[in-house]
Order: sequence, then C-alpha cells, then structure tokens
Amino acid sequence: MHIFPLIVLVVVVVILVVAGALLRPADPAAKPSGSSPAYEAIPALLTAAERSFFGVLQQALASDYQIFAKVRLADIVRPVKSPSRSGWQSAFNRITGKHVDFVLCDAERLGIVAVVELDDRTHERFERGVRDSLVDTALADAGIPVLRVSARQAYSPAQIREQVQSLFHSHERVTKNAA
Repeated sequence: MHIFPLIVLVVVVVILVVAGALLRPADPAAKPSGSSPAYEAIPALLTAAERSFFGVLQQALASDYQIFAKVRLADIVRPVKSPSRSGWQSAFNRITGKHVDFVLCDAERLGIVAVVELDDRTHERFERGVRDSLVDTALADAGIPVLRVSARQAYSPAQIREQVQSLFHSHERVTKNAA
C-alpha cells in the first residue's frame, strides 16, 4: 500500500520533466543540420559613397580628430533623467534604432565634438526627412553640432576642413548667445 503513492510521485515527476523539455524554447543558436543560415555578412561597413567621403574626412581632419563611422545615436546622446520612467523609455526608443554617419572626437579623451552626416538622394524622401529632423533635434538638445554634407562625386579635403571649422565657430556663437 505504501508503494502506490511512490509510483504516482515517480509518474508525476516523469511527466513534469517530459513536459518541461517539450515546452522549453529551443536554443536559437542550435540549428537543425542541413538548414540554411539565418544571417550573412554585409560586404562592407560603409557604402561606396560613405567610404569615399570617409577618406576625404580622414585627409581633412585625422590630424586633429578621431573619426568614427556608423555610430548609434543612443551611444552619443541619451534622454535626460525624468521622473517618468515611461517618458524616458519613450524618448530612448525614438533614438535607439538610429545611427549617424560620422562622429568627430577629440583625440585626447574621445569626447564627441561634432557629427557629420552625408546626405544622398534618400534624404529627400518624407520618412527620411522625419528621421533627419529627429536626429538633428536630439543632437541640438545635447549641444552636439552637426554638419550635413550633400553627397557628390568628389570632395575637397580643404573645403571639408573649412566647413567643420565654420561649424564650430557657428556653434560657439549660438552657445554664447543662448547663455
């Protein structure tokens, strides 16, 4: 008579173990043999136009700045602290999937000094304009100057350097006037 509850307990444990194994989510890294891969490498970090412009930025500015390409917006700006967790999360969600083309940093401590955006024809589309407006607003709120350069066949390193210097002078004037 004492063996019946023990048998029931063993059966229940076996059922729970089997059910747990069946209901457990599959390991996403494990794939059945012979299945197609889920990911593929992108041939290059930058498009041909971005790579060309990156070379010009390096010629024009590498002696003064570290230049980083394709940086997440959320890695250079963040929402201000807010008593509302949902307000902060909403602001963070708006920037988390965005990136900027190039970030200029001071060489000593890698502090962010400016963003450079390369604008091709896709920036003429409405939805891209909305995205650009959000990025520009976030950067302005954070006090990070942004230089927008129209994509073209060729660039002058001297002209790009001059545009960046002009951007800093304009930003200093705006900052002084706002204070």
